[in-house]
Amino acid sequence: MGREVHILCPLSIQADDCLLWLVGSPSVPSAILSAVRCVNFVRDTTEPDFSAEADELHSLLPRGLEISGAIFVEDGGIKGVEKAGDLAVDMRRALGQVAGPSKPVEVIVGRAVAGTGVVEYNSYQLGEQPKVEALEISQDPTDFQSIWRNMSLLYCRMEFSVPLYLAPVPDASDYKAQLADAVEHIMRDLKSSRVVLLAKGSTAKAQKLGVVLVQPFNQLKTSETASNSSNGPRKEGVQPSSLCSDLSQPPSFLTTSSGAQLPEPVELTVMLQQSHSTNGKVSAPVVHYVPAAENATTIQIMKLSMAVVCMGGSHVPLVDAASDLVLPALRDQLTTMKEISMRNTANKAEVCSYQFCPPGWLHPVTAIYDLSHGETEIALMEWRKKIHRRLGLTLDRPLLRAANAISFKNADAGARTSGSRRLTDVHVGLVNSGVTGGRQSLIQGSYEYYHYLQDRIDDNGWGCAYRSLQTIVSWFRLQHYTTLSVPSHQEIQQMLVDIGDKEPSFVGSKEWIGAIELSFVLDKLLGVSSKILNVQTGADMGSYCRQLALHFETQGTPVMIGGGVLAYTLLGVDYNELTGDSSFLILDPHYTKGEDLKAIRSGGWVGWKKLVSQTGQPFFLQNKFYNLLLPQRPNTV
Repeated sequence: MGREVHILCPLSIQADDCLLWLVGSPSVPSAILSAVRCVNFVRDTTEPDFSAEADELHSLLPRGLEISGAIFVEDGGIKGVEKAGDLAVDMRRALGQVAGPSKPVEVIVGRAVAGTGVVEYNSYQLGEQPKVEALEISQDPTDFQSIWRNMSLLYCRMEFSVPLYLAPVPDASDYKAQLADAVEHIMRDLKSSRVVLLAKGSTAKAQKLGVVLVQPFNQLKTSETASNSSNGPRKEGVQPSSLCSDLSQPPSFLTTSSGAQLPEPVELTVMLQQSHSTNGKVSAPVVHYVPAAENATTIQIMKLSMAVVCMGGSHVPLVDAASDLVLPALRDQLTTMKEISMRNTANKAEVCSYQFCPPGWLHPVTAIYDLSHGETEIALMEWRKKIHRRLGLTLDRPLLRAANAISFKNADAGARTSGSRRLTDVHVGLVNSGVTGGRQSLIQGSYEYYHYLQDRIDDNGWGCAYRSLQTIVSWFRLQHYTTLSVPSHQEIQQMLVDIGDKEPSFVGSKEWIGAIELSFVLDKLLGVSSKILNVQTGADMGSYCRQLALHFETQGTPVMIGGGVLAYTLLGVDYNELTGDSSFLILDPHYTKGEDLKAIRSGGWVGWKKLVSQTGQPFFLQNKFYNLLLPQRPNTV
């Protein structure tokens, strides 16, 4: 049996793939952790643009991972193996991932025959006579924990609000000059011997150690590492360097919004030692306030929210991980953020870094966005599409928006919580619809139950449609289509005034709204379009079950039912096409008590409703028309 290559990620060849980079780590040898598509090519050729690829991969992949090989897709022929090997070696060089002069360059290469999805793996060793050796495949995409037996996740955040003091009538060159100067100042600090990192972990040993001080550029670094690796005498005042495993092993896992599991990271905080000391010990940092000159005018505040993740060997000293992984990653990200900010001289740049772990991925990736125009800005959507294509993600779901970002347990505590105490998914478990032989079509995903008298607003008798709208918006939030808050009644009213649908006196009133107004608000607030079904009488509602079932199966969004003096939220239908028997899963916003699930269910505030009850009472009024609002799931990234 030959050497094995361990494939620890789902790996499939898509129709338009021609070249994939294989991602691995020196800490997990002969293993493929992920595969990313090459998306930058020299114009009108199939040759990779290595410079553009390197710039994007530096930002996307955690430091500590490297390009371990490539898959070349072709019509057939053994030349594809050598081609993939040469391309992988060139990509490593572009990324600065060059082995030592005495170490042979060896990569994992795959040759995929177009249209078959079959990949043959080989090792490829560069030389005057390239050496090719077939590899056996060991594939287990579910064995995510095997990655973290020998690796640690490191996480570091830094935020800057940089004032740019410009002339009263600034131009782009002045903006760029001050921006470059501000970034260069930060860059010098990140290279300074005054840099101190505070490291904090979640293991029992980490709790005993407390906060660990790490001085990457301190003159004692070599002595620290040497004294840790040997048991010889240490210099007085020199402490042994902690290992990454001291703060991160054995890992306890957190679950991301996509269902991926990641270890709780070692959290690193960057500080600058400002006070001077003669004994080399770290003193408390000092905050400096530097006011602007009297004749300066603050035109713009540049906001940079930096966050990096790195994946280092568990038995690497923290001081080495900080100097070789974390600080270089921060400097790389700062350079990228400067380039992004340079393209937006007319607005207040708000450049943010987010970490994501998309479905099927075993390690995080990073995306950097300029949010000064919002997440629906065209250029930002095109950039997300490009990352989706690189990662092999679907192009009809928002998987890389800010709402999907990983919230690390301690580092981001409270940063992205909604503060809501509302009940969610109150319909779950209600299966008896009263329809025999029918097919249930239900809402897809989660929502929050909004009803009368919440938020200290007495909307009893007039706010049911507002509450239904709030439930619908909560669905879009919980499915990560938006990070916007659920609007209040007054905010809904103000939006309708802003678009010209209502008079200014409407704000603060107790006037009803219906399906049409809800469609206006969803369009303005979320960019969501809606279909509206007009039902002439409540007696006709059963004839729309087929359309409603199709909506829940294809769109999966909550439906607002408005008619007469009442509004409801529809969560699903149960329909027997042969008999015509039907039932509607109704969420009733007219509930006025506390968040008591038992009371809500027993009182029928959520439940299956037949067109006509067993007592002969119709649920929908026979002499009233109804409008059904069907929000459409955005086909977007």
